[in-house]
Amino acid sequence: MKFLKIIISLFILSLLISCATSFNIETDKDAIYDLSKYSTFKIENPSKEEGISQISLNPILFQRIERSVRFNLKNKGFKEVKDQPDMVVRYYLATDREVDRSQSFSSFNRRGFYNDSDQKYYKVDNDSFSIRFHDSKTDDVIWYAFSRFNRSSSPNDQSEVNLLIDKVLSNFRN
Repeated sequence: MKFLKIIISLFILSLLISCATSFNIETDKDAIYDLSKYSTFKIENPSKEEGISQISLNPILFQRIERSVRFNLKNKGFKEVKDQPDMVVRYYLATDREVDRSQSFSSFNRRGFYNDSDQKYYKVDNDSFSIRFHDSKTDDVIWYAFSRFNRSSSPNDQSEVNLLIDKVLSNFRN
């Protein structure tokens, strides 16, 4: 009996872990640039447009991201400078509103044909995050990362943002 409880507990735990939110992060680097030669950085604040497409973005999230990027880079041994950095870090946030459709497949009429009247439409807000490291002399992008996540699962406190940025920058210089 005790063995069965352990098996059931492990099954439930593995199910919960597999359902946990994980951000898919895409990265790319330009092989022409040797990332090991960069030692200083400067973060440029993104332009925050006051357009209708940007109104739903959380301005505090911008602050959290900048704080986390700065902390993470300093922990990696980079030095932040105001004048003549080796690289310039720029990050971007965007939001996309999509309409998804769900339908019920259990509705058949008397003749056995599917009745398509049970459809529901709902809005989904997806946030996108991009961070770009630029060579300060050429302004070429030397390293890039991108992630998209559903608004309901987006990082909403500093510790969650730190986890996202740690994951994003874990591939930097690899």
